[in-house]
Amino acid sequence: MRLLLRKPVETLGEPGDEVVVRPGYARNYLLPRGIALPVTDENRREVEDAKRDWAIRKVEDRKAAEALGAELEGRALRFERRVKSDSDELYGSVSVLDISRRLDEQGFEIARNRIILGGPIRNLGEASVVIRLHPEVQVTLPIEVTALAVESLGDRAAVLTPEEPAAPAAESPVDAPRSEDSSADAVESSSPETSSPETSSPETPSDAAGEAAAASDAPADPAG
Repeated sequence: MRLLLRKPVETLGEPGDEVVVRPGYARNYLLPRGIALPVTDENRREVEDAKRDWAIRKVEDRKAAEALGAELEGRALRFERRVKSDSDELYGSVSVLDISRRLDEQGFEIARNRIILGGPIRNLGEASVVIRLHPEVQVTLPIEVTALAVESLGDRAAVLTPEEPAAPAAESPVDAPRSEDSSADAVESSSPETSSPETSSPETPSDAAGEAAAASDAPADPAG
């Protein structure tokens, strides 16, 4: 099916180009989205306007891409990764997503589909990545992957051991005087001064007189 492009399509062409595509692709994607039009004289005139606008935009986009490429030029992307023992092989890899995030950290928002990497980087060393900023502008950035410095478990234990709190003593200094006070309390509790008045207090004179009067008022024993 023949169509006229109104918008640029990377795999097809630019506005104003006449292209041949499959009917399903045309009906389901290009025509509903206004990307292309059927080939007619009226549509040719309409596409000519889109073609002039695209030419102006293309020049502006190229200038913007060249300016961004100048900022990226000379930058290196460095990554630290854990490695397997006695090997340069990484645990994991450095992927397009990692590169996109690193560029974003440096202030460059680059779409992932513009980052061209042959495949995930799985070993220590140097590599490179291509950043395609425009169909006619691209930048190659060096990548350096180094081993992540991780201290051994033995060294870590040696560092942490002096900082570990000492085990609590069997008897703290604050508790020692308290034990002496408790002994003194025990001695005081056993002294006569703390005895109960009901069991150890002497009989008062008034109580003795009362008992004698009671005895004199009692009736005499007939047998006496």
